Amino acid sequence: MKCLLCNNHETKEIYTYRLPQHYQENRKFFPNIKIQTCQECKISYCSNTERSNLDNYYKSIYEDKPKIKNRFKEFNSRFFSQILFYINHVRIHENIKVLEVGPNILGILPTLKIFQKKVSYYYYDQVVIKHNHKEIFKLGDYFDPLKSELPKVDLIWMSHCLEHIFPSDLKDMLNAYYKDLNKGGKIFVEIPNDMMSKNFKIPHTLFFEKEGVIKLFEKFNFKIIAFSEINHSSDKTEQNTKSEVNFTKDKSFLVKFYLLIQKFLPDYLVKKFAFKNFVLNGPYTNKVFIRFIAEKIDK
Repeated sequence: MKCLLCNNHETKEIYTYRLPQHYQENRKFFPNIKIQTCQECKISYCSNTERSNLDNYYKSIYEDKPKIKNRFKEFNSRFFSQILFYINHVRIHENIKVLEVGPNILGILPTLKIFQKKVSYYYYDQVVIKHNHKEIFKLGDYFDPLKSELPKVDLIWMSHCLEHIFPSDLKDMLNAYYKDLNKGGKIFVEIPNDMMSKNFKIPHTLFFEKEGVIKLFEKFNFKIIAFSEINHSSDKTEQNTKSEVNFTKDKSFLVKFYLLIQKFLPDYLVKKFAFKNFVLNGPYTNKVFIRFIAEKIDK
């Protein structure tokens, strides 16, 4: 099978998806899916799923999702950690226009507003984000690079989004992003390093090595201005694979307990607890992942 990115090299079936936690649900939407690897591009991808399968899967997981109001959501540890990384390399100017793809019910906006109040925020997702912000615009349920019209923006935020993109859309997506970024525009990306952890799970459809993701963005006329690998020692990687389930359960219990009691507590206690326990200037998880900032190069 030819690589869908470079179209020049034969791909190989080196890796396999692990047995999903929700076996019946995943079997319904992703039967017998396979992973192909291009050793030239240093990218692996799901080779035999359909866009409609992904769309229906996400619709199913959003159904009957509990609506919990989380006070001080701007101190979400994932987004706070990402913003701290971003502002160490790039200044967030007034009236910045930001597009976020797949923010779910929270997204980067509440945390971004700590550092810049004047933000025009656009997003694609199947859910509706309800933040107290005037300049917030839903552009659609999902981004189709050949049909969707994007506004001109200064920053595109992709937090754990790139690994969910339908593989055949990847090239068109990056072309569309380049076209719709203003001069000097940036893309922030954070992805799990599934290649290092060997954690190939549904619904991830794209898997990147460090060299592969850098080559990919450079091929589409972006330069990498900041790059960070988190939790990437070999000892940690082995430990992460073994302890992933326990860590997730512990974290989930803590978050659920916090969300339960926080509505009964005065603001100063909630804010102190949220900042101390959910805000980390660095990694917010023990899993391995990659984050980077790419800048548009003017042709």
